[in-house]
Amino acid sequence: MTKRVQSRTAVTAVAALAALAVGIAPDAAAAAEDVTYTADVAPILYENCLVCHRPGQVAPMAFRDYAETRPWARAIKDKVVSGEMPPWFADPQYGAWLNDRRLSQAEVDTITAWVDAGAPLGDPADLPEPPAFSDNWALGDMGDPDLIVPMPVTVEVPADGEQAYQQYYVKNELPEDRFIKGIEVRPGNRAAVHHAVIDMARLPPCTQLDVRGQIEPVDGCERDDGGQQFVFARESYKLIGYAPGKGFQRYRPGTGKRISPGWYYRFDQHYTPIGTPQTDRTEIGLWFHDEAVETEMIQKMVSGSGAFIAEDVEVVAAPGQRRPRVPNIPPHAGDWKLVATTPFTESVTLFALAPHMHLRGKDMKYVLVRPDGSEETLLSVPNYDFNWQLFYELVEPIEIEAGSKLMTIGHFDNSIRNRYNPAPDREVFWAEQSWDEMFNGFYEYSVAMPAKPQTEN
Repeated sequence: MTKRVQSRTAVTAVAALAALAVGIAPDAAAAAEDVTYTADVAPILYENCLVCHRPGQVAPMAFRDYAETRPWARAIKDKVVSGEMPPWFADPQYGAWLNDRRLSQAEVDTITAWVDAGAPLGDPADLPEPPAFSDNWALGDMGDPDLIVPMPVTVEVPADGEQAYQQYYVKNELPEDRFIKGIEVRPGNRAAVHHAVIDMARLPPCTQLDVRGQIEPVDGCERDDGGQQFVFARESYKLIGYAPGKGFQRYRPGTGKRISPGWYYRFDQHYTPIGTPQTDRTEIGLWFHDEAVETEMIQKMVSGSGAFIAEDVEVVAAPGQRRPRVPNIPPHAGDWKLVATTPFTESVTLFALAPHMHLRGKDMKYVLVRPDGSEETLLSVPNYDFNWQLFYELVEPIEIEAGSKLMTIGHFDNSIRNRYNPAPDREVFWAEQSWDEMFNGFYEYSVAMPAKPQTEN
């Protein structure tokens, strides 16, 4: 695709020089080399947009061909010029990302020129072969999964209305630790599943599973949580997240992620109504290592140690509390600040970062503090968007030495200025539902084996 754009640019430059030689204005020469859908725009859309903009996916319109794309030409231009599409929220000042979804300036300019010229079709012979998409496993080159784990029930998604997060648990019946070399989330209904997160987890204290695989309280059991907020102190670790265009992970030889015996696969599902009733039964596929694993991949969240600063005040545990309780976000607070810190007691290699907040989430920044006190901003997301749960994979993994700290610094907007805010006049609690809040700065790193089982505690 890039070579094609460069080739046409080179031809245009030669044509302009030739035109000058015979006294033709450069603008007229450029007009002779119009940007077209078939030769210039379709390759950009095929590579960057079709993963979502096709039937059965999360986008509300398809861009498979000229007939589908042409009515949306001006909207496409507006979205790519503003940077809203493709969705990518990392500040370009910090970090280099393996999965950077942004268009290049040349690609933005190409789309702009095409729309401004009236969105011409061009020569059908110039149209490249469209990408092939399959409903089969994206990691199918490794063969069929060694284990497929479906959600315990089929979920009914109504035609409209706000949908709560839904959690479903499935017991892991494997008798011993296994390490995966690949994992993939396969939604049963890609149009209805906005995103999903699959964890390995234990059941919260004083809970059991109902017939649908959801937790319910155990009668007569009083949970002594020591004042803990379990949204910050869950006994769990993340396996994989799904969002349109990304829902699988392949690990390098000798590395893998642990599947713990006796634990549960927890499906955190977020559904999007699409105007008609839908159903979904998401499943995951697991590919196991047969050989010994030298390095364990771990995904945790900053704040596992319970170290927080809220509005520049250190959060301290009260008598009888095992962890400090983060205060709720006050009504109408437009720039409420929270800082979380995790110390590293061993050297690790950092591979990826994934900020997670809810509807009041405004921004989040990851800062690495090294033992000598020097600081480095690893990732800044200045305009967090709950509708897009992105995973930022480093081009070059970062070696973090023991004695370092990783901080997440974030702000929340509980004011009327936040168009996603469902209730600016109410304080916001820390819990799982989208109208509550979370402050989870996920990070993925590796440690040498043998490693102890990892949990958020």
